[in-house]
Amino acid sequence: MKWLIKQLLPVRVVRQIQHAVVLFRIVVHRLRWAAHVFGENAVGLGTFDGFDIAYRIGSVDIAVLWHSFSKDIFLREIPEYSLRPDAVVLDVGAHIGTFSLLAATKAPRGRIFALEAARDTFNLLSINVALNHLRNIFVDHLALNDRTGMAKLSHDPDGNYGNSITKQFSTSSENVPCTTLSQYLDDREIRQVDLIKFNCEGAEFPILLASAADVLQRIGKMIILYHCDLVQGASASALIEHLAASGFETRIANQTSERGWIIATRRPAGSAS
Repeated sequence: MKWLIKQLLPVRVVRQIQHAVVLFRIVVHRLRWAAHVFGENAVGLGTFDGFDIAYRIGSVDIAVLWHSFSKDIFLREIPEYSLRPDAVVLDVGAHIGTFSLLAATKAPRGRIFALEAARDTFNLLSINVALNHLRNIFVDHLALNDRTGMAKLSHDPDGNYGNSITKQFSTSSENVPCTTLSQYLDDREIRQVDLIKFNCEGAEFPILLASAADVLQRIGKMIILYHCDLVQGASASALIEHLAASGFETRIANQTSERGWIIATRRPAGSAS
């Protein structure tokens, strides 16, 4: 039968079929491996707004999926902004990849860099990028910080998207590689960034406060979810002052007593502060 198919179909089509079969086998293997690793949080596979997504059944992944894609909460907060087709986007705290996948479809000629510190979650991020055949997404098992080396990622017992390198939640943790924003941009040879989304559970403070103005000036726009309750002595005002001194206009959205979003937009060159 295989011989007959090869005879009847063009070589190009046969190669595409073979490539698809290999990719399918790789994805199935990764899903089986992930299901074994996650134990009682079995891995499910579903289609959400046209995206194929592997996720942990019965986990907070469900909540993440609920506010992703057509219900995306991030780009919706900046309605005045649209990604260019060749935009460069950093997704810091990418989780299972839903925002990265959406950004990759809106910037098909661009580059999306998805960073996730938790190993189990990073594995699902990698799987979801493969499932959706988006070759403009580049994934890194990495935490951004104010230094390079290793950091302890504390596991949040209330849900995997609350893991943090700035606050210890429990005795459960893992050691993860970390680097600075400046070093990451240099390592990835990124000269300019159109948009960064920070959702990294407290690490936004050491990342940004340790970044010099010339580094931040390489960024056009930022969506920063800040968590004052996860960093001792942290304040949103200190972050806003640092951003303003680095040439950004800011506004706050979704504010509560200790959390909120900072929307930061780089001021045009030569404009008054």
